[in-house]
Amino acid sequence: MTGSADVPTVRSCVLQVLATPGSDTRFSNSYLGAAVRELTDCRSHQVWEAVWGLVADGLVYLDRDDQPAPENWHFKLSATGAEAAAGQAAEPSDPDGYLRRLDRQVPDLDPRARAYVAESVRAFAARCYLSSSVMLGVGAEHAFLGLADALTTAMGDHASKLRRQLDNPRSSQRSRFDELCKVLDLHRKEFPEQLVDTLTLDAIGDLLRVARNESGHPTGQLIDQDTARGHLLIATSYLQKMTELRQLLEAKATGGATSP
Repeated sequence: MTGSADVPTVRSCVLQVLATPGSDTRFSNSYLGAAVRELTDCRSHQVWEAVWGLVADGLVYLDRDDQPAPENWHFKLSATGAEAAAGQAAEPSDPDGYLRRLDRQVPDLDPRARAYVAESVRAFAARCYLSSSVMLGVGAEHAFLGLADALTTAMGDHASKLRRQLDNPRSSQRSRFDELCKVLDLHRKEFPEQLVDTLTLDAIGDLLRVARNESGHPTGQLIDQDTARGHLLIATSYLQKMTELRQLLEAKATGGATSP
């Protein structure tokens, strides 16, 4: 064995082995360990690092099955782990899986926004829920600023007030967002409805205000696990919409089509 597999690959393989009916998932190098090593060409210690990391993330647990000998105990997927293995959602408890799904869903996400979202989901897995929400808010702000800049370029004088606010470091994100909404509302017919409808814009505004007040400073508000998880689950969809709208505006600025 060369031990060439990276950590996300090994973690993903462990989840898939545990999700496969008939797999022998006993607590032994001869069973679960062997199955993962065969599929990933990793070393034994990498298997167990991945397994115990998944246990710490709440995706996997060790079931004794009323067996006295540890080698007869089985690793099993928790309910959340089963969802992560099935790819049913961008599960925040599985940071690597969440980010892979984000990259597939929003391949052109602003790199700075993506870096903060990565920090957010890893903070969530470490049970630092306030940190997770604040980092997600910062990531959303970067995506929003790219969108706002593209809007001012595409709309020119029609977005001059927004341009002044973007250039003024004293302007709050709330005032910038409100002005962006005003400009989009005046030109709503030029864009796909699903990107500029009121529900979408309101949700983006909520994402921008995650754990932050209107001046852009952390509020210190306590965030529980369910709230932080909810923030991350909705984030992928609205980051995607901001990115798609930004791309349409960039196309408009260069003379491209704006229809889907």
